[in-house]
Amino acid sequence: MGEPMAVVTVLRPVVPLRVVAVPEPVPDVGEPSLFQAGQVRVTAERLVVGGQSWALRDVSQVETARRTPKVWPYLLAVGVAAALGLPLLSWLSVSVTALKGAYEAGLGLTALGLFASMGALLVVEDTHYLVLGLPGGSRRVFGSHDAQLIARLAGTVRAACQRP
Repeated sequence: MGEPMAVVTVLRPVVPLRVVAVPEPVPDVGEPSLFQAGQVRVTAERLVVGGQSWALRDVSQVETARRTPKVWPYLLAVGVAAALGLPLLSWLSVSVTALKGAYEAGLGLTALGLFASMGALLVVEDTHYLVLGLPGGSRRVFGSHDAQLIARLAGTVRAACQRP
């Protein structure tokens, strides 16, 4: 016979590669950090979030706020699909055979609406914010889904503001 043939497999990505933006680290201002997490840094003099900085001497109040997303559109979609979609599908399933395409399309749309709305309800999360009382009024300066991160950050900023 001859020599065995070598098999060469060339792998190519099916979808084009995405360039992912890496967040820039918080610039070091030469002050020791009291708290640092991702793009947030607290020093004895300032709070730095991304590219913005707030002097702690200007902060009169530190609070946390929670924003709960609106879930009524998802609940409405589930209710409409259950109250109107299912009876309509039941009627279409026993009607004339000419409407079989409408039945299948309605079944697909109802299932998609029901399961997408239920899935959205399962993954919805509260957003927690750090709110600073500044001379110009209160301002939300940082938000996250992690409540513990915001609570630790608020505690650190409060402690840094109370230092002499």
